[in-house]
Amino acid sequence: MKKFTKKIQTAGDDETFVRLIQIAREDQEIKEQILRILSLDAFNRKSALNTYIHNMKLKGAPSEFISAISCFLDDVVVEKALPLLVKDSD
Repeated sequence: MKKFTKKIQTAGDDETFVRLIQIAREDQEIKEQILRILSLDAFNRKSALNTYIHNMKLKGAPSEFISAISCFLDDVVVEKALPLLVKDSD
């Protein structure tokens, strides 16, 4: 039987996502916007993100940016990203 393997890409592998976190850590306004979304409960966060992603697609935002923002739909990514952004706000 042939084994099939699929490389699973994580947010940490996505250079655009990593850059988004770096920018958020440097730019207070962007950080506050992301923190507002990430601080929502999972249902409301995903709803807000899906609306935001849909609007960005309509406006022709770069696919890399949309992909990076889409990483925040994953609860595990949020659990790891939130402390990185919050610690800089203290």
